[in-house]
Amino acid sequence: FVDCEDQDCFNNQVCNETVEICDNGIDDDADGYVDCADIDCSDDCEFLEICDNGIDDDGDEFVDCEDQDCFNHQACNETVEICDNEIDDDGDDMVDCDDQDCQDSEHCLTVDEICDNAIDDDGDGYIDCVDPDCYDASTCGTSAEICDNGNDDDGDGYVDCTDADCFDSPACMPEVEYNCNDSIDNDSDGLTDCIDPDCFQDPACTNSEDCTNGIDDDGDGAMDCDDQDCINHPACATQDECDPVDNSGCSSINEACYIDPASIDGYCFSPIGTAAIFEVCDTTTDCEPGLACFNSRDGRSCRRICHLGSNVDCEANQTCNNIGDPDIGVCW
Repeated sequence: FVDCEDQDCFNNQVCNETVEICDNGIDDDADGYVDCADIDCSDDCEFLEICDNGIDDDGDEFVDCEDQDCFNHQACNETVEICDNEIDDDGDDMVDCDDQDCQDSEHCLTVDEICDNAIDDDGDGYIDCVDPDCYDASTCGTSAEICDNGNDDDGDGYVDCTDADCFDSPACMPEVEYNCNDSIDNDSDGLTDCIDPDCFQDPACTNSEDCTNGIDDDGDGAMDCDDQDCINHPACATQDECDPVDNSGCSSINEACYIDPASIDGYCFSPIGTAAIFEVCDTTTDCEPGLACFNSRDGRSCRRICHLGSNVDCEANQTCNNIGDPDIGVCW
């Protein structure tokens, strides 16, 4: 005879255990769990506990993961996120450094770029002196960039017109660099010769339409701002005083404040540009408000402008750099 089948055990507690009745409010089997809180009732009770809301949903005095209903629930068996294996270990749809659990992990801490070790330390795709973080580093050169000699004079990885230091250099105005009187759109911005703002100050354009003198200079029957030649001339935009950095001062909601390519003053213009930061542009008015069209190593693109002397308009890792105006600069 084995265990409770043996007469020696007839009076033993384990052989006289009462079965739990699941709806009488009594701990019948004296195991500390009453009715549906008792695992013996798992087949008779509907599990109603929500396992991650801090509420005793099924009224059994056990909340969330303390309730046996939740013993196998994901919220109660959470695995720790490993921060460098490209796997969503804890099943919260956030992987590695995107998971807030990893914010203090050594794998996810921001690293500063070291400017002379041939490694992309901060993982932004730029190495050493090519990284804007290193522009002021002593190892990256301190000479001023000469914009038309084919040399990387300041050692920042950018040569001539691809260097931000040359954005306002006459040598880097594409249309002027070629010819403002050859009937060719040399810089492929959709504007040819004197219609291109790059050529407004070029001597070759002095015999075209003067957009401010009240005379039909080119004899095409259209005078000043009515002439197609003047469509992009700042004098033909709304002359409200405006700030191109924060896009304030224009009287119409259909206008935005832009940089005058000649004077770098603000002027109002419609329609409002739609090209986002770093997107390709032909003229300043192609860009969204607060941006302006500059030359870059990959061509012309929209860049954020800023109030010179203050970096609050730029991203945390950028500074406001001079473009030839005492008030307005570009973020780099």
